[in-house]
Amino acid sequence: MIKDATKIFRLGFLLISFAFTPLFAAGQDLGSNNGLFRASNPTTKTTSTAKKTAPKPKSASEKSSSAKKESAKSTKKDTAKSTAKSNSKSGSSSKNSVKPRTEVAKSTPKPVVQQPTKAIINRPPQNDIIINVGQKTSGDFDELFEQSIDEGNTARDERNYSGAESAYRRAQSLKPRDSRAIYGLGNLYSDQQRWEEAEYAYRQAIQLEPNSPDAHIALSFVLTQPVVGSNLGDRYSEAVKMARMAIQLDDANAVGYDQLGVALELSGIIEMETQNAYRKAVQLDPNFALAYAHLGRLLRRNGLINESEVAYKDAIRFASDVPTMILVADVMQSQQRFPQSEQLLRRALSEDPKNPTALFLLGRALTIRGSYDEAEKVLKSSLDVSPNSFVSYALLGSLYTRRNQFENAEAILMKALQVISVNERKRLAQEFEMVGDGFLKVGKSKDAARVYRQALSLDASKSLLTSKLNKAQKS
Repeated sequence: MIKDATKIFRLGFLLISFAFTPLFAAGQDLGSNNGLFRASNPTTKTTSTAKKTAPKPKSASEKSSSAKKESAKSTKKDTAKSTAKSNSKSGSSSKNSVKPRTEVAKSTPKPVVQQPTKAIINRPPQNDIIINVGQKTSGDFDELFEQSIDEGNTARDERNYSGAESAYRRAQSLKPRDSRAIYGLGNLYSDQQRWEEAEYAYRQAIQLEPNSPDAHIALSFVLTQPVVGSNLGDRYSEAVKMARMAIQLDDANAVGYDQLGVALELSGIIEMETQNAYRKAVQLDPNFALAYAHLGRLLRRNGLINESEVAYKDAIRFASDVPTMILVADVMQSQQRFPQSEQLLRRALSEDPKNPTALFLLGRALTIRGSYDEAEKVLKSSLDVSPNSFVSYALLGSLYTRRNQFENAEAILMKALQVISVNERKRLAQEFEMVGDGFLKVGKSKDAARVYRQALSLDASKSLLTSKLNKAQKS
């Protein structure tokens, strides 16, 4: 079940640096939103390289889930595959052909093979929704649970994220020990780049299914995302550990090898071990677009330009589905290949106009090349679809600052305050600081002071902010 998720997880978010400060700086493959984290009917056994819920996979999981579909009504959505197989379906790690939706499928309890990992984040998702089911029999609970999972999957496919979250939480309250509901929440949060909540969910999924390669790939994928304010070195180290565990549980999992390569690369290991991980992924799945993209990036970093171009061409050639296009585009942006990424993203949006990750990445590409009017329109569309996406608010705020529209920048950043997490506070403080600098530059001292105070409320440790505030107040 989590297996399909693995394929999707292939999103392969390179995680090389989503340095939010210049939010548009080359990023890390983001993804899950694109159907990357797709899931298919879980079976006791997970398919080798297709996680269809987290990274970026391809349709491999679909093949492996065909038998499962008859026995399970729901499957976990694109999760795992999106990171590994050029995410056969999504983007930062790898994925190739991820389908827009995979249900959260049933999974058979498996023996514990490791101690559950402890969560390292401060903010768990909101409390479970409790419903009054009255005097229901176990059969009624089963039916209500399956119905809730189906509703969550459908709402997620329709980009109705609030409805999907309510449905998954209702399912979780009915069967707290069934991993499908919490896994669905993890995929949902990944779609919206709510990494801390996704991490919390996937850690719970591992506690419920410690032998699931897909759950380990999904967690590894999230740990390679840029969470500001955290110790990235420790996160990348754990991401490597989770990917190795996934491979240990399923040594034929292409998505697992691709995600291992991503985690190693982010850890600063760019020699043969990392290259071998990517090559093993494409060996296991010759159509794994995301893995080719990751390999192309690594080869270029090592000065092998010609080989890199060949790998990139293969990535584009095999990127036939929306999630994979997005994942490959994200990898390209991590190397400043914005024009090529833009072509892939426009293709993806022609098929899936409301894909929030594709909209965000296209908005970033357009911002980089100075097409501010279109970038603004695209980022607003992204927020219409995913109103809880902090990264979209931050990027739009940066865009307004670049255009010297400081009032608009402040207004959009104030909205970001409503969805901010603990680790995102410093990032948002930086955005407010830049707006304050802009106000001060044009002689609006009172406005600058107001914005600097807002920045200080988010990051009181930055002494330079205090100096700037004093200067603005004296002007």
